[in-house]
Amino acid sequence: MKSKRLHHLELEVMKVVWKLARATVNDVLDNIDRKLAYTTVATTMKSLEKKGFLSHQVDGRTFVYQPLVKETEITHTMLNDMLERLFDNSAEKLVNTLLEVRQTSAEEHNRLQEVINNYQPEGEKTDE
Repeated sequence: MKSKRLHHLELEVMKVVWKLARATVNDVLDNIDRKLAYTTVATTMKSLEKKGFLSHQVDGRTFVYQPLVKETEITHTMLNDMLERLFDNSAEKLVNTLLEVRQTSAEEHNRLQEVINNYQPEGEKTDE
């Protein structure tokens, strides 16, 4: 696999395949959030297979695709890439920008604060 970054449509297709664990082109069409042509999804899935993100088995005359990479692997890679390219590897800049551009409820803000307060950086020991 050359790159673990996905284009918008590729990511949409992969999210459906991850959710279903095994999916045909029609499964993706039934579960994707917008209207797409069968050939568009089929071509995208073949491309994802060629890139090493999917594999397929044949069931009768139907290709049934399954993921070869975990969703977390892709989201971590893409987030690290974005962090590096847009925020100079600064999590603080990322969070500040996120809070500037996205309206959060008090409840969500409190949950985010709790996540930050409870986070233990790798390699640091807790007092337990």
